[in-house]
Amino acid sequence: MTGRKGGGKASGLDRTMPRIQTRPDTHNAATAILPGGPTPAEGVEVDPLIGTRLKHFELTQLLGRGGMGAVYLGRDTSLDRPVAIKVLAPEIGIDSEMVTRFVREARAQAQLGHANITQIYFIGEDRGVHFFAMEYVDGVLLETILARGEKIPWGRALEIGIATARGLKAALAKGFIHRDVKPSNLLVDKDAQVKIADFGLVKQLAGDAQLTQAGVIVGSPLYMAPEQSRAEELDHRADIYSLGCTIYHLIAGKPPFDNPSPVAVMSMHVTDRATRLRALRPEVPEAVERLVDRMMAKNMNDRFVGYDDLIAAMEAALPGRREYSGFWMRGMALGIDVALLGVLFLLLGRWALLAVPPYFVLTSRFLGQTLGKWLLKLQVTDGDGKLLGWKAALLRFAIFAWAPMLWLGLAAIFYYLHRDTQVSFTLGQLRWTHLWQPLLYVGVSASIFLAYLGGFILAAFHPKKLALHDLMSHTEVTYRQLPRRISRNL
Repeated sequence: MTGRKGGGKASGLDRTMPRIQTRPDTHNAATAILPGGPTPAEGVEVDPLIGTRLKHFELTQLLGRGGMGAVYLGRDTSLDRPVAIKVLAPEIGIDSEMVTRFVREARAQAQLGHANITQIYFIGEDRGVHFFAMEYVDGVLLETILARGEKIPWGRALEIGIATARGLKAALAKGFIHRDVKPSNLLVDKDAQVKIADFGLVKQLAGDAQLTQAGVIVGSPLYMAPEQSRAEELDHRADIYSLGCTIYHLIAGKPPFDNPSPVAVMSMHVTDRATRLRALRPEVPEAVERLVDRMMAKNMNDRFVGYDDLIAAMEAALPGRREYSGFWMRGMALGIDVALLGVLFLLLGRWALLAVPPYFVLTSRFLGQTLGKWLLKLQVTDGDGKLLGWKAALLRFAIFAWAPMLWLGLAAIFYYLHRDTQVSFTLGQLRWTHLWQPLLYVGVSASIFLAYLGGFILAAFHPKKLALHDLMSHTEVTYRQLPRRISRNL
């Protein structure tokens, strides 16, 4: 690919071998967005477009050039902001099919308004030059990092994978699959945000114009799913496979399969098993190795079904992650606390009620756990994983105890109103004065109990296992230490 300086051994194949597809190899949109990206070498004639305008966009610097054209750093004069401008080469701009592909790339990417996808601002034509303007990202390509021979820490590689999966999920929600996920299409900006670029091979699952001919292979062989290598019909699981290969490359420092021949590489994706990740990086946890292996499964049905499952698995494998406690574990912890308070009631009688608020508030505020949670290795934290402040601890207890306090209040009122009520049995019949009032009390009590129970049952279905009092006080209950059983479920 022209306009790009040579890289390391790990990514050389991807740059030197052509894509097997129906169009020339396009310059990555990602390359365009590198502030320190490739610039013309000394002695090379100045690009005639630099210093000119296309519509209301000024072109100030050539950032990269590829088979379909070039990408420039420019400025949107109407909004006074930097942009990256992708320009279709003049000799290609006379081909109506290639122009259609170019427009489709821009329109597809423009539909995907997501934090992990580079945004398209404008598409147009000026004096016969076809171009589109896109978000300028102040960052670096993952391929650039790999070309320097660097390896990405496995935890950071998972974070990149999670961000990429979120962007691909957003694309899938609009009916698009990318078909070319790889390090050279992923940027990391100065705030460590991941951006997916280059939707030149995007395919719309419904209503596609079918610009790619049947039986033609598209993609980059180093990261190509087996079914993609066989020119079969694809779905989002092909992108999951490519993302798995990308994560493997980030961690291992080399792609899962490597060979000078693109055809040989594609054949290896279909038949061979990649070197175990832990054989190359022994510090990588087994759970991470299993996760990547599952993403790279030869049979698409053995991969993750969807992005939600994939993201959850990657988040679960992160180092130092916070695993949310399960519904039954929380129920057991509460049972232990209730048993402890029951012993206090036996010893102190009704005065034990005075110990309930301090028990829950003080333990949550200073320890992050009651006795029950301590025994089961659970901890209450705020949204940032820190111990609660006074406000959160008090609010959490108030919401947690609303039903018992309300019920006790109603019981006191009922007792006060009916302390002189006479109940007598005559000939097996019950005569109870003001019968409707106790029935009303029972009904109200039952309603309060069901509402209170629903607040707890919510934790069984919430993705973060949050009960009502967690949600309203912005607190969480997590494992202090991840149980071993969790990591075996990947």
